[in-house]
Amino acid sequence: MKCNQGVATLITTIWIMPILMVLCFSIIPFFVYSMKHDKLISIVNHALEEVQDVGLMSSTIIQNTNDRLSEIGMGSISINGNGYPSYSGSTFNKVLKDDPDPTVSVVLKYPAPNITKIIRAIGGNGSSEENEGFYQITVFARSEAYE
Repeated sequence: MKCNQGVATLITTIWIMPILMVLCFSIIPFFVYSMKHDKLISIVNHALEEVQDVGLMSSTIIQNTNDRLSEIGMGSISINGNGYPSYSGSTFNKVLKDDPDPTVSVVLKYPAPNITKIIRAIGGNGSSEENEGFYQITVFARSEAYE
């Protein structure tokens, strides 16, 4: 009887250990996804401070933001002919502090990693695309530019 319990324990361990390992390692892609998002938010907030001072999203601010993105491994890329990072929707016209609507905005769109690949790894229906979606971060502030 004792010998049979050992075999049952072994079989249970053989089934449970891979499941536990998949659960443990599936956290890593999600953690990377959320850390990239946090880094993007801090970079966009830094760009917003610069836009507040100048009153518009200038080419210098775009270049500085692209440099910061490149430093963390998120350089310029092209997907289906579209270049990323994209700043469309940002304030490109000069907005002064005394304007009726002194709101300036920074919009950053960048491809997000495909975290559903982990589902494919265990036999699920995850997408095989390199980039399944996008980070799109939009922030607003009041312009501090005088001229």
